[in-house]
Amino acid sequence: MKKVFLALTIYLLTSYNVAFGSQIGVLDVDKIIQESSAVVDIQKKVDAKKIAYENEINKKQSQLEAEQKKLEDKKITLSKEAFEKEVKGFEAKVDDLKTYIDRKQNSLKKASIDAMSKVNDKVKTIVSEIAKEKELDTIIPASQTLYFKDELDITAEVLSRLNKKITKVEVKFE
Repeated sequence: MKKVFLALTIYLLTSYNVAFGSQIGVLDVDKIIQESSAVVDIQKKVDAKKIAYENEINKKQSQLEAEQKKLEDKKITLSKEAFEKEVKGFEAKVDDLKTYIDRKQNSLKKASIDAMSKVNDKVKTIVSEIAKEKELDTIIPASQTLYFKDELDITAEVLSRLNKKITKVEVKFE
């Protein structure tokens, strides 16, 4: 029992020294996302495209609503079979619109993810450069810490370098 306790104590002491002997940096990823010129540019482009898609979709929905109203008016004059045929045609148009909406939403998501990955690659490169310059062993996201000294925070430096390297990103929509 004493040997197990001694071994555990030695292990904890050496682990403690290794952990606290490491040089650590802290990065506020949320701040990078909120304040990066490139990310702000991406968000503006995605938001503008989203508004354009919404306007287009609203126009198509209005057309379908008008068509539905005409279809309801025809119910009295058409035979049951003819009416059902027109209803099926209308339902196909509604399904087409739903598919169209899904494609546009997926296009927005994909375009945003692809553009953000370009920024993410730059951030990783910058973080790596700073880690080498400052001889940091580990970079921890600020959101994963309870407390850290201000001098461990590399966020401002990462943000400054990022804004110098990349301010605009091409956003490709399908």
